[in-house]
Formats: sequence, C-alpha cells, structure tokens
Amino acid sequence: MRQRAGRGLLGRIQSIFRDRPVLAIAVSLLSLLVIASAVTFTTPLRCGPARAFGLTGIASGCTTVGAVAHKPSPTPSPYASGPVSSPYSPPDSNPTSGAYPPVGYPASGSYPPFYPPASAGFDTVARPRLDCRLPVYAGPPGSGGFIVFPGGAFIADPSSSVTVPATSPTPPPVGGPGPGYGQGYGLSYDRQFSRWVPVQANQVSPDGSRYAYTLPDGIYVVNVASGTQSEVGEGHSWSIVGVQSDGVYAGDPNAGGLWLFPYSGASRQITKTGYWRAATATAAFGTATSAVPQGATNSIIRLDLKTGATTEWFSRPFSQSSVQGFDAKGNAIISVSYLNGSGNDIFIATGATSASAIAGFSNPQYGGGTGFNSYSLPIADSHGVWFAGNYTNYGRGETGVALYTGSAFYWMSSIGGQLAGGCY
Repeated sequence: MRQRAGRGLLGRIQSIFRDRPVLAIAVSLLSLLVIASAVTFTTPLRCGPARAFGLTGIASGCTTVGAVAHKPSPTPSPYASGPVSSPYSPPDSNPTSGAYPPVGYPASGSYPPFYPPASAGFDTVARPRLDCRLPVYAGPPGSGGFIVFPGGAFIADPSSSVTVPATSPTPPPVGGPGPGYGQGYGLSYDRQFSRWVPVQANQVSPDGSRYAYTLPDGIYVVNVASGTQSEVGEGHSWSIVGVQSDGVYAGDPNAGGLWLFPYSGASRQITKTGYWRAATATAAFGTATSAVPQGATNSIIRLDLKTGATTEWFSRPFSQSSVQGFDAKGNAIISVSYLNGSGNDIFIATGATSASAIAGFSNPQYGGGTGFNSYSLPIADSHGVWFAGNYTNYGRGETGVALYTGSAFYWMSSIGGQLAGGCY
C-alpha cells in the first residue's frame, strides 16, 4: 500500500513536470513567495505587511510616513547672508580663530540708523540741514578748502599753503600725516584765528593759540598769533599725545610712559608705563604695551591725569582696538578691527564698562561686505562727530564725509579728504 502511494505521488510530480504550463505557474508562485518574504523582513516596505499580519516585532522598528515628512530642518545660521547658492560660507568656528562673527560683534540693527550716499538710492532721506563750512584737505600744504553746507560744494583755499617755521639744525619735513596717532604733520583750520596751521587738529590747543609738532631732537610749540616758537623736551624724540591748555602731553615711543611739558616751567613725568595715543584735558588713552602679537587681543587703558590711576577701559574679544579721537564730551572714539576679517566697528566708550557701536563695516563673506570705514581723525563740534571714510555696499564704494548726530549716522558729502576742523 505504502509503495503504491509513493509511486502515485511521484507519478503526479512527474506529470506536473511533463505539463509545461502547469510547471510555469508553479515556479511563478514560488518566486513571488520568496520575494514577498525578503521584502517583509529586510526592507522598509516590510512595515505594511508586518502590521497587516500582526508581526509586532518587525513593525516596532517602523516610522510613520507623517513623521518622516515633518522632520524639522536644521536651523539656519544667524550669520548667513546672500542667496543659498552663494559659493562663500563663514569659516568654521574653532578655539584658534574664535567665533564667527566674533563675540561682541554687533548684530544687524544694533547700530544707530545709517543713511548712505544718495547714489545708493537714499536720496530722499532728510539729512540735517546745516549752514556752515567744513574744512578738509587732501594732503600737502595748499590742498585745504571748505565743504560748504547747504549744498555740499567744495571751495579751495589757497591760504592753506602753510608750513611750520624753520628750525635748526634739522629742517622740518613737508607733507601729510606720518605714522602713529598724533604724529607727523597735516593741516587744520584754526577758527579762533581764521587761519590754517600746518598740523592735525589734535595738535592744536583748545583755544587755538598754540600748536605743536615733533622733530627728532624735541617738541616745538608755535604761538599762532606771533609765529614764534619754543622747544620743550630737548634732545629727545617724542610722540605727541595731546595739546591742552596746560601744555603738551607726550610719550616716549620706545620706552613708554607719559610726560607733561608745560608752556612755561619744568616738565613732569605722569607715569612710567603705558603707550599713550590721545588725551583730553583730564585723561589719556592708550595700551599697556606698544603692540601685541598677530592674532592677539589688546585692550584700551585710561590714565587719570590728576591722580595717575590707570583703568582698563575697553576691549573686545578676537579684535584689536585703537583710539581715534573724542566726542564733544571727551568720550573716547575707538576703532575695532576683528582678527578673523569679519569687519570692524566704531565705538564710543562712555565708561569702563559701557560702550556703544555707532557704525562699522561687516564682511560676512570673503570678497564682499557693507558699511562704513573711517580713515581720518574724527572731529567733534556742535553738530555731532564728523568722520571721513569709505562707504561700501558689496562691491560699490564711495569716499566722503559722514556725521554722527548722537541718534543717527548721515552721509553728508561725497568729497573725500582729511578733516581739518569742525563745521562753523
């Protein structure tokens, strides 16, 4: 019986193989079964069948389509700028280069309003209406003149062809400002005496009665009214820090320290340390060292001229700072240059822990940027603080004069040059 049953089953199988259509159907069914098993257990498509057949062990690893579709995108960088297709991107942050932009870099909108040149499409802005003459110069003696407001026309003044009196044994140099704050010669307009003098405005006393300049053998003080001069600090090379009503403040460019050279009487050393760059009637500002290594941050320090006390006044991480000048209240105007090339700022420091950015140049991408760069000694008057510099807008640039009024920053003229005094 068993032998006959076995032979019967074998016969049926053999008959299937002999019947080709039936064989093709059987092979197809077997192939579908194998593929379905592979899909169910090895691919994401397993999720539907696994749930349908109650295979919870497989279905537990599945993610719903809705969850995939609503997966949050990465948050864009707050410093990204320009189209997404831009080939430029900020450098990676790392301990050696610092954050990008640096810590302390003002975010967009943290400056007072800035109104660029009319050529940039801002010709409808109501700028301050002034009735005054702003003295400027191009460099050498005789290059001075006035930007006249309203209108902004330039009128050259041949009487700006002035030089310092002759001295012996060393003749004075002729030309524009030399290196270093307060060093070298230039031009400024002495409003009190209605005449041009052959030095920058910070080398003229507040009452306009005297100006000072340096030679390798000392400091020379000139009486504007008479043209006579006297020498102080004889036999030494000095750097003029400020010319005030009580005398000339000067530093030793090689050894540091600060001295007062009165117009009459004995000189006095105020401090033996520090490298000082600018001074008001009450304080001097500078740095503790003559320089710092490339890539290092420096700090601005303040020296009280009466007490001799020194205070750390201003610093920004990943940057180097320098004192440019002062506003009408004697607050230091400080230029900040960020070490990673992301831009620069202009600050007004009102105290040891308080400073506000009033303008700057932002360079978020290599090869492009926007904002204002100052290149001249700022001048304060009753209208605000004047700056000569460049305005750049991603490849488009203009040189001229801007005015900070305390509440906004206005482009006032596209006539470039160095500032030679306030607008009167």
